[in-house]
Amino acid sequence: MRKHILLLALLFLGTSMQATFAQTTPAHALKNITIHNADGSVTESATIVWRNGVIEAVGTNVNIPFDAFEIDGGDSLHVYPGFIDGFSIWGSPDLPRNLEELDNPGDPPYDRAGIQPERKPSLLLKEDKAFEAGMKAGFTTAALYPNGYMLPGQVEAFYLAPESDKVSLLKESTALAGSFDEAPGGWGNGAYPSTMMGVMAQFRQLMFEATALQQHIKYYSQNPEMPAPNRDKVLEALFPLVNKATPLYFEVDSKEHMERLFKLQDEFGFKAVIVSGKEAYAKSAELKRRNIPVLASIDFTEAQEWYSKMKKAEEKSEDEKEDSDESEEKEEEISEEEQQYRDKRLAAWKAEVTNIRKLMDAGVSVGYASAGLELKDLSKNIEILMDEGGLSEADVVKLMTMNTASILGLNNTLGSLAKGKNASFTVFDKAMSEDKVKVLHSISNGTIHEFNGE
Repeated sequence: MRKHILLLALLFLGTSMQATFAQTTPAHALKNITIHNADGSVTESATIVWRNGVIEAVGTNVNIPFDAFEIDGGDSLHVYPGFIDGFSIWGSPDLPRNLEELDNPGDPPYDRAGIQPERKPSLLLKEDKAFEAGMKAGFTTAALYPNGYMLPGQVEAFYLAPESDKVSLLKESTALAGSFDEAPGGWGNGAYPSTMMGVMAQFRQLMFEATALQQHIKYYSQNPEMPAPNRDKVLEALFPLVNKATPLYFEVDSKEHMERLFKLQDEFGFKAVIVSGKEAYAKSAELKRRNIPVLASIDFTEAQEWYSKMKKAEEKSEDEKEDSDESEEKEEEISEEEQQYRDKRLAAWKAEVTNIRKLMDAGVSVGYASAGLELKDLSKNIEILMDEGGLSEADVVKLMTMNTASILGLNNTLGSLAKGKNASFTVFDKAMSEDKVKVLHSISNGTIHEFNGE
């Protein structure tokens, strides 16, 4: 009898604790809003309800829980899935300066050679204004890596916050970062590898050494009488790449360098993701065949001044043209040689800004990476992407949300607004394609950050 009374008491206590817990974690509801979905559709007069960082309901005719904190958008707020930066150095430590001359530059320490695959951004994040600036631009999530050279470190995904100490790790060791960057240092204080051929040879050597060390560790565990292996944190950080368990996010732009990456992939069989890829369109068929995604940059070359002037003139109304000065109306006289030069430069620029469109049309999986783009140039370059690059607003949203989440392996959690997905989205004061659009609220992993259009 006493046992039954005790069990009932414990059951009652557990129920009371659960009720108390539910009361301490209320829901949030954002209603009377316009939702711009990742698939390009738009839902008006909608509601989003989320609790504990997870979306409980989204759409029209949603029942708002009694314990929810309600925010009424008044039909004037526009909500987008949180943008995702697929490859960025936000919060990364600065690159070393004033490098000392080495006694043996042909056999430098790993860090001087630019080989640091063991570094994790989660252990290195420093204060960076880019976190807040990124959220004000619509980002709620970012895949970060430490700034460096040939093998600078690991790629990890984070939920964003305005301060670096509040940024939270979402997924560790998502990938390894790499490039064909030579070792730092110029004449007099440089180190191996200092050429493209040297970088490729060094990469091969590292893969061979990592493979051998992994085998030695395995054999030693089975045969303790043999000599113990010399453990090496740098080589051991390459084990997931050797085992084809972790992809290599490789920052490369030219088609020739992509061909070199293909050779390395053929030799070692690792999974690869192209980052930046400004000339990826030239290798779209091969990328499709190899199933290599592209986290594309929109860090476009500046358009030629004469082309910018021509576009502005085309956008003028007939009345504006009539009111303009005769000096402005007079067409610029140029030589045939200059015209040919301009045509070539324009063709190269057009190829750059239509890169993503061509990749999409070829069936290549394409996401977004800042890859060096400064946040102050983001809106301008998105406008170029839509005006000159053949992408619609819906294409851009899909690129920066659903597509990027899929490449990062986060599509079960992020990339769209649906029941059960993570509550990471951005509230704008108008549609993102309109002029002077501002972020009012950024919700990252369920936490509300208010900016009020600052």
